[in-house]
Amino acid sequence: MPGIQNDKATLEYLGGIGIDDRGDSLQLSNSAAALKTLAAIIIAEAEDNLDKGGNIASGETARSMKARDIVQNGTSFELDIEIASTYKFLNDGVKGTQGGTGKYSFKTSRPGEKMAKAIRAWLRVRKIATKYKAKSKNERKNQRIKKLVESKDGRLTALSYAIATNIKKKGIKPTKFFTKAVATARQEQKKLFADALKLDIIESLNNN
Repeated sequence: MPGIQNDKATLEYLGGIGIDDRGDSLQLSNSAAALKTLAAIIIAEAEDNLDKGGNIASGETARSMKARDIVQNGTSFELDIEIASTYKFLNDGVKGTQGGTGKYSFKTSRPGEKMAKAIRAWLRVRKIATKYKAKSKNERKNQRIKKLVESKDGRLTALSYAIATNIKKKGIKPTKFFTKAVATARQEQKKLFADALKLDIIESLNNN
């Protein structure tokens, strides 16, 4: 698996609401749960965006997403979401040597063994048995790949290098799958945290 890139979702509580004791009597269990819910929303939305865009491939990026434990400092909470470092290329795009757009760019059209190996894994995953006539563009593509993968392994290796070379020439289109997921979660953030904080305050008052 590639290296891990950590993205942070940070939440600050209780700024200027008139509570002097900001860490002892006030218990923030509901607020912490809300932060975990927000992380879950981001991960679920990111996976859904990958699926809708037909970018699941080997599933490595989706499998790598994981919410880490919450770190608390007084009434401040921080939670990191782990994700394979290669996510940034899929999210922001990579400009090819002969075209395409993206934040990053390929320097050469010649693929390395690591990239070809990843393509071979992708080809094997895409070998989907279909019992009916494919209707969508993606299904027809899967059927063509299935026929090629079922051929000799030597041809599969050659095919993986050919596809990798084509990718490096044309580039990788930006999907913004993670950026969009964060934006969707932000729409839920205000109400989610406000409701949780109210419960924390009520519960803390009842316990005193």
